[in-house]
Amino acid sequence: MIGTPAFWKRPFRMIQPNLRKIDARDLDPKRLVDQVIDYGGNAMLINGGGIVAWYPSDLPHHPVNEHMRGDFLGEVLQEAHRRGLRVLVRLDISKNHPALYEEHPEWFQRTPEDDVRRGWTMRLTCFNSPYWQEHNFELVDEIMSRYAVDGFFYNAFHYDHCTCEKCQEAFREATGLELPQQEDWDDPAWRTFVQFRYRRMEEYTKRLRSFIRERDPRAILTVDFRLTSDNPSHLREAGWRGPRMAEAVDVITLEAFNPLQRPLPKYYLWAGEQVRVGRTFAPNQPISIILTYSEIFGSRRTAQPPVQIAYDLMQIAAHGGQPCVALSGTFEQDDRKALPAIKKVYHHLRDHADSYRDPRSPARVALLYSQTTMDYYGQDDVMGRCLAEYRGFYEALVESHVQFDVLHDGRFDASLLSRYDLLILPNVAALTDAQATVIDNYIKEGGHLIASHETSLYAGEGLPREGFGLRSIPRRLVDRRECPGSYLRIMDKDLLRGFEETDLIALDGILLETEPLETPLQQVTDLHLIPPVRNNTPEFAYWEEELSVPGLVIASHGEGNVAYLPWEIGKFYHLFGVPEYKKIINLLVRHWASPLTTTDAPGSVEVTLYHVQGDRRHALVHLLNATGRQSKPLTETIPLTDIALWVQGDYTEARELFRNKEIPLVRDEGGVRLTIPELEAFAAIELLRQR
Repeated sequence: MIGTPAFWKRPFRMIQPNLRKIDARDLDPKRLVDQVIDYGGNAMLINGGGIVAWYPSDLPHHPVNEHMRGDFLGEVLQEAHRRGLRVLVRLDISKNHPALYEEHPEWFQRTPEDDVRRGWTMRLTCFNSPYWQEHNFELVDEIMSRYAVDGFFYNAFHYDHCTCEKCQEAFREATGLELPQQEDWDDPAWRTFVQFRYRRMEEYTKRLRSFIRERDPRAILTVDFRLTSDNPSHLREAGWRGPRMAEAVDVITLEAFNPLQRPLPKYYLWAGEQVRVGRTFAPNQPISIILTYSEIFGSRRTAQPPVQIAYDLMQIAAHGGQPCVALSGTFEQDDRKALPAIKKVYHHLRDHADSYRDPRSPARVALLYSQTTMDYYGQDDVMGRCLAEYRGFYEALVESHVQFDVLHDGRFDASLLSRYDLLILPNVAALTDAQATVIDNYIKEGGHLIASHETSLYAGEGLPREGFGLRSIPRRLVDRRECPGSYLRIMDKDLLRGFEETDLIALDGILLETEPLETPLQQVTDLHLIPPVRNNTPEFAYWEEELSVPGLVIASHGEGNVAYLPWEIGKFYHLFGVPEYKKIINLLVRHWASPLTTTDAPGSVEVTLYHVQGDRRHALVHLLNATGRQSKPLTETIPLTDIALWVQGDYTEARELFRNKEIPLVRDEGGVRLTIPELEAFAAIELLRQR
């Protein structure tokens, strides 16, 4: 990333009035800027052009909004800059009007059946067409020749699977292969196309940023993409490879829309998760998360539950991200119930901006998100094969109050891993040989590993290996056992503490039967398999056979250790919430990673700890209260009282920022103890050391 203008490296609070065409009637730009400031915003994301122009454009393929009087873009920029706001101009070149199609049908995407692809009711433009490759640059040039913009944001920034002649030609010239007409993971050309599309999106974005910077070195580029998703195949289908896209833009801008129709089980941690991921491979790069105001994405004019949108905004801030709320239209909403919650959070972040400056994670635990596994191993069932496993581990760590980072498989190396005591691979099935070597060396040098299910049994492009790619898992695969109606017996209650009243753990799905390699390394096994009870009629719900097939293997590797769970413990925690699964994960984590925080708060309270401005003397702890969540959105806050909290470090002062109240501290066991008298939606606690 080339140098980013200084404003975007400080905490910013963006608001996007995502205007409808008709909002241009009698629109008062000064009032709009006043409202953004009143809500606590210091940056705006406003309509510029692409589908329709919000300024008097002279470009032949850029129709001006017929409802507009005057120059909306110019007037907002002038007023916003006068009031000290930064402004990003929103462009959307992903789709266009019938008139352009009539003139240039070759500029639009085609299906294998030669039909035009559509988004909503509009035809989608082709990435390889002159509309993207030429007209878009003319559009940017026209705007920058007229206005002093702070930067551009691109909506719907996709490289879709178009099969038109230009797309076929581009792929053939680059690879010598014919463009696949359909997704087919047995076709080497499809596997090549996956990487080709990632590469082309990166190249195009860098070219666009250079074009902007040549005209104004202060102007930035940011585009709409995701790092994680409910459906990771969407990342692949759009051409979004996280680290590559991040390297090509100045601000990482991610959508974490939380409409009520998101799939079950509701994953309520997405907004904070994306900040965690981005911070590990781009620690000095600002990350902005866009939240939609609407509760149902297809019905933009209804509002999110206020408690839900406030919770998501504080997730973003607690992990060091910058929030952006996208309103449908102006502040004159038909459903106004969530507006006060947005103002409340934005005012808190405005009033304490210095406390949120440059947060750094002290976490010693890392969870790996593998986009490669999602692509090549997950294929057409990403949730079932790998995403649920990852999410279950993520949830278990949050609910156990473990401080952890999320690494991305596209950007991790030995120096990064050396920061952590423990690495977790949640069914990271696809690892390259080089990645496996980095991880093995990390363990050999004293790191520790928790791995589950088919981790490393596939190479980097998802092709199966004969055995584990990780030498630190000293086992041989014997069989894949279907285990509905099975159990795992706890053998060592000292190893798995806290199960004094439980001897068995329910098991479902597939368990990999493994046996030890001929190795001198010490191995301990536990959670031995009780095979499926085939007849579960009450009179016959018993078994007469137990096996020594383990559900947990602990082995040493050099100076470090590995815990291998050959089943989908995370998946079944995510889907069904089996509490024993979370307890096992937490026990293994605590075995090798000392806690940085402990609390008696329930698992529904996320606790985050960051050192601010890179200064260990200054820390910020957040408690985010999701108590009451029942696979539906948060609609009310259930207050909690007298929460005990311990934080590692010799802090001498504590202040709850939102209420501006000091909290007494007590030194204890290498840290400090404090009590939060009342926790409503969130608490932000600033901890200070004497200099």
